[in-house]
Amino acid sequence: MEEWWLQVRKLAPEELRRDFDAVVALACLGFDSGRLAQLHSLNLQPDLLGEISSRLHDAADFVRFHAICKPWCESHELPARKKTTDQILPWLLACNKKHDHSLEFRFAFSKSTYLAPAPDSCTRKNWVASADGTAVRYLTAGLALHDPLTGDVTRLPPFIDGQWEEENPSGSIVHKDGTVLLYSKYMGGYDGTTKFRAALRRPGDDEWTVVQRTIESTYYGMFCIAYHSGKILVTIERKLWHVVTPSIDDEDVLVRMPSSMPLKYDGHYYEYDHVLESCGELLWASVHLRTDFWRGARDLSRALLVVVHALEEAPDPCWEAPDQRWVLKKAISLANLVLFLGWPNSFSVEASRLGMNGGFAYFTWHCQNEYGVYRYNFIENTTELVECLPQGWHCERCTWLIPQPTIAPLHQGLPTTSRSNNMIRSKKRCCGP
Repeated sequence: MEEWWLQVRKLAPEELRRDFDAVVALACLGFDSGRLAQLHSLNLQPDLLGEISSRLHDAADFVRFHAICKPWCESHELPARKKTTDQILPWLLACNKKHDHSLEFRFAFSKSTYLAPAPDSCTRKNWVASADGTAVRYLTAGLALHDPLTGDVTRLPPFIDGQWEEENPSGSIVHKDGTVLLYSKYMGGYDGTTKFRAALRRPGDDEWTVVQRTIESTYYGMFCIAYHSGKILVTIERKLWHVVTPSIDDEDVLVRMPSSMPLKYDGHYYEYDHVLESCGELLWASVHLRTDFWRGARDLSRALLVVVHALEEAPDPCWEAPDQRWVLKKAISLANLVLFLGWPNSFSVEASRLGMNGGFAYFTWHCQNEYGVYRYNFIENTTELVECLPQGWHCERCTWLIPQPTIAPLHQGLPTTSRSNNMIRSKKRCCGP
């Protein structure tokens, strides 16, 4: 029995302890309609309902639980629910190849798939994700952000003439403080360079700040970008990062790849990069594959490695300004975190908020036309296959999205604008691979 169930059990009156044990047994199996009906027959006390509500980490369970009756619906407003910092486990999001006008969500922890309508202009290349994984939008012509679940449209201020002459930015990230980062990159042909352009708009800015760089790249390397502490960090090739200070004409600060990064002669291929902010730090998580691996997706668990570095400043005796460098993170420093690595954003969550153990990184990987979700254990240095994704999932790096289900008061009737809960209840298509 999980520890939190034991804590909640103490709140139950003595005469309800036997019933509460039944609650535990049912909840451990999931909240389908039959088990919810059994729970409802127990006439659970409000305090107990609030505690159960505060520990639901599956968005579908959350909606089903609060849809049973008025007391259960109101349990999310009880003190136990309000004081918790627990949150819903994230879903994977990818455009559905079989249904051009829909979005496909995958909840890997229960192997369930859901579909939702998508804007007509939905394309893979113009997603806008929040840095913390709580929202995703689509950037369309005219700098309009579309919410695929609610249909809401937010229009960003236009560029000044000449600021952005190419097509719409290919990627965007919205940060928690409201800062919007748009970016694109273009291969420079056969001269071994890549052109990079970014537009930054911070809260209070009257207009976009646009920066452009031409960066040497010896091959088609992994493109990675982040906004941190007022600066833009970008790399086309892992060997060198450019730290760009917007609105200042000074030369970029260059941060080289650390010696602690696994390389081919160490027995690992370098594959994917992810950058994310966590607890005030900028982390660089890189995924590597053993050079002697040539099998299918189910055997990848023996060959994958995730390495995390943090960007730090250290005094440089030769310069007045501090030197920046990537420093390897020790596994123990990640023991209370869960990392979700994807595209265009990655993020970390305190493990206790998800009701799970920490020290893990979740990511997707493909091999020989097989796509899977994997979990890397930083403490034990092992990788586990969570599930092989079903047919139709052909994205090498999917987007992680934390659902934000809302519960409307019963006296107000059913919501008419939000479609996210309706999707959870009625758009379920299949369970399992």
